[in-house]
Amino acid sequence: MAVALAQEGAFGFGVQAAQGTYVAPSVWLPLTGGERGDSLQWKKNYVTLDMADNNDFESRYFGIGEWAEGQITVPLVPGSITSLLSWMQDRDQDNQGKWASLLVDCVHEVKKVTDAKVRRMTLDLVKGQPATCTLDVVGLNMESGVSAAVTMPTAAPYLYREATVEIASGGGSLEADVACEQIRIVIENMVEDPAEGLRLTSGKSPRHLYNLCGVRCRGAISRDFVDTALYADFASGQEAALRVQLSRGSSTATISLPRVLYTESNLGLPGSHEKRIVETVQFVALGSVDGLTAPVVLS
Repeated sequence: MAVALAQEGAFGFGVQAAQGTYVAPSVWLPLTGGERGDSLQWKKNYVTLDMADNNDFESRYFGIGEWAEGQITVPLVPGSITSLLSWMQDRDQDNQGKWASLLVDCVHEVKKVTDAKVRRMTLDLVKGQPATCTLDVVGLNMESGVSAAVTMPTAAPYLYREATVEIASGGGSLEADVACEQIRIVIENMVEDPAEGLRLTSGKSPRHLYNLCGVRCRGAISRDFVDTALYADFASGQEAALRVQLSRGSSTATISLPRVLYTESNLGLPGSHEKRIVETVQFVALGSVDGLTAPVVLS
């Protein structure tokens, strides 16, 4: 058997119409992020017993339930964003997120996951790099699958240097800002711990993965210290706003945070006079007071 090479692998997903039914991938995406590309694991969750039973060794065990859990890092590619965002942020009338089926072809083994949800999405926008998305996912069922026909997108990923970044400061409106070095946005989808779904089932897998409430959003902005706009808002407790639009030809993807509150600033002098001063502010994104607008809107 030949050695498995990463370029022969693939990741795809399909959004399910309902829980419990596997669907073949409708979207295929390349993996990125170096060693972080795919860390999806089939967790058996065995517990070994260590008892006073006249036995020197661990010889008995039981399982508390099994599920799939891990991270998948993909670039944001034009043409695939709609399905990815739908899986992440759409909710039904009961405020529950969508299920998806995943297929990770690891060449000599295919990981097939049914009933998967996104627990967390981390968007990384870094100067000189493609825009990437790290998905923390959990799935109720995982098994060995078979390889499927792969249709990878041909478009290059969105690049942060081609993005339009707008920041509202000083209580004003959104204005273009070219000084941002890096933006990280972490969206918590508020999915319960999979172990909670085992409480009402005698099966080997959890029965559900409830979304317990609306999304929560945190993040950080690293910006050349060209002025005191961000620091002044942080110091005074002034709310801000952030919008990033990624563009490639006629394709666009927009990340909007209408209400941003800076919670921490690490402005300081670097230890070398050959470096620029870069300020990093941590923030929390807030929903509207009337509850109609989410803290982060992806489109």
